[in-house]
Amino acid sequence: MGIFGTTEKLKIKKIKHENCEALFSVEIPAPEARAEEENSLVRYQERAVLSGFRAGKAPLELVKKQFSDAIRQDAVSRLARKHVPQALTELKLNPVAPPVIQEVEYVPGKPMRLSVLVETQPEIDPKGYTKIAVKRRTPEPGEKAVDDRLNELREANARLEPAPEEAAGAEHYVVIDYVGLHGAKPLAAKSENELVDMSSKQLLEGLVEGLMRMKRGETKEISVSIKGKPARLQVTVKEIKKKVLPSLDAEFAKDMGFETLDGLRSKLKELVAQEADKHAERDVQEQIEDALLKANRIPLPPSLVEGELRHRLERIRARLLGPRGQWPEAELKAWTEKIRPLVEKDLKISYLLAAIARKEKLLVPDEDLAKELDRNLAAAESDAKKDDIRKAFEGRRDEIRALLLDQKTMAYIKGQAVIN
Repeated sequence: MGIFGTTEKLKIKKIKHENCEALFSVEIPAPEARAEEENSLVRYQERAVLSGFRAGKAPLELVKKQFSDAIRQDAVSRLARKHVPQALTELKLNPVAPPVIQEVEYVPGKPMRLSVLVETQPEIDPKGYTKIAVKRRTPEPGEKAVDDRLNELREANARLEPAPEEAAGAEHYVVIDYVGLHGAKPLAAKSENELVDMSSKQLLEGLVEGLMRMKRGETKEISVSIKGKPARLQVTVKEIKKKVLPSLDAEFAKDMGFETLDGLRSKLKELVAQEADKHAERDVQEQIEDALLKANRIPLPPSLVEGELRHRLERIRARLLGPRGQWPEAELKAWTEKIRPLVEKDLKISYLLAAIARKEKLLVPDEDLAKELDRNLAAAESDAKKDDIRKAFEGRRDEIRALLLDQKTMAYIKGQAVIN
């Protein structure tokens, strides 16, 4: 005899499992379902407050009539918490999100049947990850690349000086004061010593066009557009400046920390070569990733994709708009469409690398974790920073191990690749 006076057993059945979604049923014996419903009824009686009765003293029949739906829901919830994990284990399902009860079939005196939907990790038997043919492109850094980098340095060290021209042109930077106008009256909206780059687009549409050919000390009204709405500004040009680049000579090289211009060029050539190597390495990895995705079909759990997508969009929003900035609806939609394919690709590669690591029995031993910690500590500038690194490392130990395993797996695949 079972615990409920019957030999009836729990029945678990997988209905379907495809595209990272599994639907299964859990049939709970009638005696257990009835007992749990009775327990829920008693629990509700203990805290029920009904007119004419002291708390906990209302008749069971009245409590059942008043709270029947809540009592049934409580019983279902408790039975689900008890038996759904058992079903997941028996069916060998690895959930990535809490299971959802889609349907409850229950008639008193008969078994209770729960239909449960759960998102699972993709089941991957990785293929095509050995002898991937890739092309490595490492261009020799030419003089043009070095010249471009020198020009970037000159731009970064440029200064503004008063321009010899009297009137503002596209090549100038103009210092202005302005005040918004409503009719003939000034508004609170104003700015002083505002620097305007005449060669770039401004938030106040029409400002650059209005400033063109204005002279120092000149004041005039300019029609602009603010977020699509027309407005008028009273603008005074205080100064007209020009960007002056430093001369490419020995003095400039010394300002950059080198004895000669040739020494500076030599260092820049070395940096350009290092960057070319990094780009080439990344290009090889992207070719490998594309080949892996082509050889393997990897479904993704929808909730995992949406969660990672929200996380990345939030980081982008905070970086572009600040902690309190909000996306306009159209911009949020555009960013979502842009980021989603990248999120899906990264998740697929992550699952695939993990599957390859399992198949090839690749591991990250504790000594590799210790080496990674030592490497980070060596780059720390103070004891306080080292303490922070140790705490962060301990708190993220599993995450760091997984990251190192991904790197080790990718290195294994590269080692097997045919690189031309």
